[in-house]
Amino acid sequence: MKIFCGKSGGFSLIEILVVMAIISILISSTLIAIGDYQEKANDTTCKVNLSQARKAAMMIYMDENSYELVCVDGTLNEDYRDLEAIEDDIEKVTGEEPECHSSRKEYCSRTELSSGRYFCVDSTGVAEEMDEDYCGGGYGKNCIDSQ
Repeated sequence: MKIFCGKSGGFSLIEILVVMAIISILISSTLIAIGDYQEKANDTTCKVNLSQARKAAMMIYMDENSYELVCVDGTLNEDYRDLEAIEDDIEKVTGEEPECHSSRKEYCSRTELSSGRYFCVDSTGVAEEMDEDYCGGGYGKNCIDSQ
């Protein structure tokens, strides 16, 4: 005959609460990491799309011998299906259309990233992340302020 004294073999309320607290901490840190990855994925989407716009601008220049048709009213020209799709994709991610300015011989376009920096492309071949103070090597200064 066995006689049990003391604990019944289950977990105490304190032990269960400690385990729940540990699990909560792990879940919250995982959710924070997922949010960071989502921002990076959105930035990558913007960079890829604006790099594609640079290629489309080069094709327009080859056809028209001018960059003037790349941009209309400060944004990408939606008369070209490729540029319209690129603009729509960037707007879905950032909530804003990419800024764009062009002249006969040069153009530049930029979109703001989640970091507050800008991803810029221009007619000189630039396609990189830059500070707000400078974007648009083809204009020699900030392309957005040069118009």
